[in-house]
Amino acid sequence: MSKNKFFTLPNSVTLARVVLGFGIYALLAYGAPPYWPILSIVLALAIISEISDVLDGALARKLGQASGLGQALDPLCDSLYRLTVFLAFAAAGWVPLWLIFPFLFRDIIVSYARIMAAGRGVSIGARMSGKIKAVVQGAVQIGVIVAHMIGLPDSVSVALVIIAAAMTLYSLIDYVRGFAAAP
Repeated sequence: MSKNKFFTLPNSVTLARVVLGFGIYALLAYGAPPYWPILSIVLALAIISEISDVLDGALARKLGQASGLGQALDPLCDSLYRLTVFLAFAAAGWVPLWLIFPFLFRDIIVSYARIMAAGRGVSIGARMSGKIKAVVQGAVQIGVIVAHMIGLPDSVSVALVIIAAAMTLYSLIDYVRGFAAAP
């Protein structure tokens, strides 16, 4: 077994999500107009990314490689991946850029709340609203890609992203309440 605790298989799967997010961004923001073949690749990358989000933790437990580092990398890479994809949608002109701010603000505020709580000796773990938020964001991202594959108007993408933004804001409120209630 390797002595390097950073580049374990589960951590590599987690980190790959960020790379896949950049691939999606590059294809949508800088590639040719998003025709069926490009959107098929984007959809495949998004599905692989969502599967990796479930797989990394299970893999870490199965291989006995669960670690504090992995527990920190997972939400970080989730945030970076999903923000990158939502920004790709904005760069492609599918949704307005301002609609991405709830995702960015939520992740920054929750991260700082966790840091502040840790400074008080309190751990703010994952909350159910955060898990639901992750599922909704992933489903919406796949939905937006599929909507463009079948030729639906951008208004469908905007509506889907508004749903994800609303769930994201609900999760933010839930985490802030949890932080405020912590001893």
